[in-house]
Amino acid sequence: MDNYQKRAWYQVKPGLVDQASPFDFKLVSLKSVGYIFILTAIIGPFLINILLNYLFDHTATANLGALILSWIISGVGSYFVFSRTNDKMFRSGAIAFYLFYFVPAIVSLIFSLIIGSFLANLATEVKGLINIIVGMIGNGIAIGLTYYFCPQLFKKIKLTFKKDYLRVLIIVPIAIIAAFALNYLFGFIQGLITGGTSNNQESLVNGVDKWWYALALAIYTILLAPVIEEFACRHGIFSLVGDRWVALACSTIYFAGMHVSTSGDWEHIIGYLGGALALGSLFMITWGNVTYTILTHAGMNLISFILIVNHIN
Repeated sequence: MDNYQKRAWYQVKPGLVDQASPFDFKLVSLKSVGYIFILTAIIGPFLINILLNYLFDHTATANLGALILSWIISGVGSYFVFSRTNDKMFRSGAIAFYLFYFVPAIVSLIFSLIIGSFLANLATEVKGLINIIVGMIGNGIAIGLTYYFCPQLFKKIKLTFKKDYLRVLIIVPIAIIAAFALNYLFGFIQGLITGGTSNNQESLVNGVDKWWYALALAIYTILLAPVIEEFACRHGIFSLVGDRWVALACSTIYFAGMHVSTSGDWEHIIGYLGGALALGSLFMITWGNVTYTILTHAGMNLISFILIVNHIN
């Protein structure tokens, strides 16, 4: 698979699990599947989101319109991707991308239709807590469906802990330090350009001085979000692009963009590029084993959470 026995200059020595169950960076053809995926799942939806939000000044209607149009484009694109990959989509675990793309958003939309009017009269931190819980439900369902369709992905993670735990203990701390360094660099650049924090960051930290909110936020950002986001943004995107370097660019842009697309403040995307680039690079360095990126992502979020709580208190 993809000349897997030949070690690239940027890769660490493959572990036992990676030798026995290698990730296929050329699962699909870039020309026949990859370009369709990139245009319909990343470029098209993001361009529509940017256009509508800045034309209509970040209104709720603009956000909803961007969401609906993005779903249509991604849905049409997914039909062609599915038709050209057949069982590869499920067998490889690449389905995780579309599960992450659609399931949490659909769950959130359903809840907003049911309890949206009720939320208007609640305190900000209570509304934030409900949004986190809804996010936990959506991400939990997406993780469960990923396990249902591709249990071997979870088996590989389990075997990595069992067989290559020493590699994990060495690589993950180094990766966390490197990711924080890149995060700081891009965050510094972001501060020079715009200053302040993104709407996504502000919405998460509001209410963290309440223990019940902080607990929910910790569970969501440390235990759930890293799992499904790495399944989608690393394992899924690298599976569906067909070229590892193009996939790295797509993974970086998508991961950073998804943190600002909901609120529409695209001027803050630079601040998320550092972590996105670090995690995508780590995925390539560790032979496409998502175990390392999940743990690094969770570790980054854990440290960030601790720093935020200490700052608030």
